[in-house]
Amino acid sequence: LSASSDKTCILWNTSEGTPLHRLKGHADWVNGCALSADGKVALSASFDNTCMLWNTLDGTQIHTLKGHTGSVVSCSLSANGKLALSTSGDKTSILWNTSDGTPIHTLKGHSDTVNGCALSADGSLALTASFDNSCILWNTSDGTLIHVLKG
Repeated sequence: LSASSDKTCILWNTSEGTPLHRLKGHADWVNGCALSADGKVALSASFDNTCMLWNTLDGTQIHTLKGHTGSVVSCSLSANGKLALSTSGDKTSILWNTSDGTPIHTLKGHSDTVNGCALSADGSLALTASFDNSCILWNTSDGTLIHVLKG
């Protein structure tokens, strides 16, 4: 899966090096993308302030995740594909329910663009990284901050 400034993602056949699906729907550059562990769901993050969930089997859009007020910089999916995490120039991260595309928690704690994220294998923890020179570890069940890691 690759993201592009042409507003699309491409899902690739890695055996042959050929495109399987071009995922179209964003109104601006796609900055990041993620693939579920089973390969059935893709997530894309865009300068258009949204993320999009995609069905990788047929290339169709499942949900548009709207909630950020700034460009979405990065994204992550839990191993089971039930949770998505997005980070933004609006200094927040949003944890999403992928089954219906609704926000679960808005994570606030950074003082600058949040530019990276990861979810633990079981989806119980989220880690966000920011241009404020910190990472924050979050509890996904209630959205609380566990630790601020400063570098």
